[in-house]
Amino acid sequence: MNTVLHILFWGLVLYGLFLLLVYLLQERFVFQPFRLSRGHRFFFNAKGWEEAWLESEDGEQLNALLFRAPGNQPAKGVVLYLHGNQGNLQRWAKHQGAFTRLGYDFFAIDYRGYGKSSGQPSEEGLYFDGEAAYRWLLKHYPEEKIVLYGRSLGSGVASWLAARRRPRLVILETPFDNMPNVVRAICRLPVPDALFRLWFPNDRHLKQLNCPAVIFAGTRDRVVEYRLSQRLRPLLDSPEAFITIDGAGHRNLDTFPKYHYQLERVLSRIE
Repeated sequence: MNTVLHILFWGLVLYGLFLLLVYLLQERFVFQPFRLSRGHRFFFNAKGWEEAWLESEDGEQLNALLFRAPGNQPAKGVVLYLHGNQGNLQRWAKHQGAFTRLGYDFFAIDYRGYGKSSGQPSEEGLYFDGEAAYRWLLKHYPEEKIVLYGRSLGSGVASWLAARRRPRLVILETPFDNMPNVVRAICRLPVPDALFRLWFPNDRHLKQLNCPAVIFAGTRDRVVEYRLSQRLRPLLDSPEAFITIDGAGHRNLDTFPKYHYQLERVLSRIE
C-alpha cells in the first residue's frame, strides 16, 4: 500500500510540474522565431520582388516581401501568406513560386519578433500584424482580389482576418482547431483550459467567416495531427473544400503533385 501511495504521490508531483511548464513556457513552445539584423540582405532565386516595411496598430515595425507574378499581364490577385511558427521570411519566401506561377502576386510578412520585425510575439500581436498587412494590401489591390493563406500557426491569423474582413478566399494549410488541443495531442496528457493564454481558435473563427474557406491537410502530420484539422471539416461550405494529401506530413505538402493540382483548381475557381 505504501508503495502505491508513493508512486501516486510522485506521479502527481511530476504532473504538477508538467502543468507548471505548460503555463510558463507556452509562448516559447508556440513562437520559435529566428531574428535577423535590420541590415540583413535577402537573396532569392526569383525576379520581380521587393522589400516593404509596415507599421502595426500598436507601433511595431514589420518586415514584408512582395513577389510579383511573371509576365506583362496584370496579376490575377494577391496571396497574403501568413507563415508558421518557426524561422523567418528567408525560409518562408521560397513558397512564392507555387502562387506566382499561377499568376498571383505573393505578399508575406514576418510577425513581430521574427526576422527583421520589431517586438515580441503574442497572439494579440500576431492579429495586429495580420491586420497591418491587410491594410497595406488594400492600398494596392481591390479587396476582392485578396486571398488569405495561413500555414499552421498562420492559419489562426488567417481565419481571424477572414472573420473580420472580406477577402475573396481563405486557404488554411495544416490547421488545428485550437492551440490547446495541439498541446494536448503532442503531450498526450490532459491540460486544463485555464492554463492556456494562447488559443488561436480556428474552430471559432471559421463560424464567423465572410468568405469561402479551403483546407489542405496531410494524413501523416505529426505536429498538427490530421484529426485536429478534420475537426474543422464540418465548418466548411462543402466536403470538397477539405483537401486531404495522403501520406503528407506537416512540412512537405508542396512536394506532392496533388497539392499543386488542387491549389491551381481552387484558385482557378475564383478567377
